[in-house]
Amino acid sequence: MFAFIADFFKGRPKEETKPNIKGVSGTSAKTERTIHYDAHLIETLKNDHSKLVDLYGKLWDEGYSMKDFKRLSSLIAEFKASFQSHLLKENVKFYVYLEQSLSDDLHTLQVVKDFRSDMNDIANAVIQFCKKYQHQAFTDEMEQEFERDYIKIGEVLTRRVSMEENELYLLYQPE
Repeated sequence: MFAFIADFFKGRPKEETKPNIKGVSGTSAKTERTIHYDAHLIETLKNDHSKLVDLYGKLWDEGYSMKDFKRLSSLIAEFKASFQSHLLKENVKFYVYLEQSLSDDLHTLQVVKDFRSDMNDIANAVIQFCKKYQHQAFTDEMEQEFERDYIKIGEVLTRRVSMEENELYLLYQPE
């Protein structure tokens, strides 16, 4: 029944090995790059936004408004996975790069850090929304709360996507 799990782990070392990481001495933090510019990153992040907007609309159109809570649950799971994947890309590739490249511009660096902190708060709210409503059956109370919560999450995400695409992503430039 769970043979796929055994197949996945087959051939892996029994003990976890630690990577051999060597420190760099005598160099400044500015020259130590862990993330490099990716010419396609902004396009990828914008495509993620489009996919998330599409999925968000389907939550209502194909799930909630049809009272198809099984479909809604499936769409919420897909939305959550896509959202988390987007956040990982943004956190690892985008924000780390900006923080490295803006290390000499303390004012702009602080703005970027504030954006990142705000996004973490938004992410927590979205994940809580997904967890709350990722059920195949809704109580009357959940049905009443869903519309309010759905609208609130949509407003926050719309503002955030607009700010990212029209302001924040402009900072992502090759050095």
